[in-house]
Amino acid sequence: MLENENYGSVNGSAAAAPYINSLATQCGVATNYDDNCFGNDNLVSLPHYMALTSGSNCDTGLDQTGTSCITADLTSTSQGTLSTTSLFQQVTSWKAYQESMPSACDTSTPLTGEYAAKHNPPVFYSSLTSGSSCTTNDVPLAALTCATGTTNTSCGTPNNAFTQDLANDTLSQFTFVTPNLLNDMHDGTVTEADNWLYTYMPLVFGSKAYLRGDVAVFLLWDEQNTADVGGPTPNVFISPYIKAGTVTSTVVNHFAALRSFEEALGISTYLGCASGNQPGDAGTCPAGSTAELRTLFNY
Repeated sequence: MLENENYGSVNGSAAAAPYINSLATQCGVATNYDDNCFGNDNLVSLPHYMALTSGSNCDTGLDQTGTSCITADLTSTSQGTLSTTSLFQQVTSWKAYQESMPSACDTSTPLTGEYAAKHNPPVFYSSLTSGSSCTTNDVPLAALTCATGTTNTSCGTPNNAFTQDLANDTLSQFTFVTPNLLNDMHDGTVTEADNWLYTYMPLVFGSKAYLRGDVAVFLLWDEQNTADVGGPTPNVFISPYIKAGTVTSTVVNHFAALRSFEEALGISTYLGCASGNQPGDAGTCPAGSTAELRTLFNY
């Protein structure tokens, strides 16, 4: 999961992000991946992360109308959580890798450093933090320092829980990876994030799980950077089964991505707007929420 860029500042911007664009050429892209989950005050990270993993930012309802809605970038779980079901509970195993997180399942943003709790959705689901699930599965990654202006440059040789799970063929059923604020385009450059992916993605492609055809990778951005409501965000959809250069203009969004996670993992109960209805049957959902990404990309 990356941060805060308009579609054209990444997709099609080969000078700043040559590696991401090479992946897009080899795999698939949605030109209308719309930042339309919410109708108000759209440029806020945490609600988007919750929408992607549970189908809403509320326990019931959506946006600012419902119960227990998270509408701001909270810095601690003491300021709010959701009790609703998330994708992390639907799968048989999950792991979230959080770069620069001080300790497992850290629920607060330090005064200094590049970890942001608002980019770490498991810590905001009370059902995960009430037991050992979060502290076991929400784990830190040591920070990489990536070049800011020189492209196609490795950030080093990472050796951490993520790279070890790739090497040992012990990936969980669902994996969520968050670079730190410098490497996710939030505070750093597009090129820094491109180099971060240039460092990590070859390890994914060389893993036994990917070579078996068991892995699909979604490179997603939480939101676009300028419009209060709507606007396309960058994206790349990666799988051994996706035909090189596949492009869809169908409107899709984070809810459609959640639905596709569930479909690929054999889960038939779609959460929240991934089902087409707000949780609690509180109302309709934005356009593109139930789009069939697996059909569009044939993975």
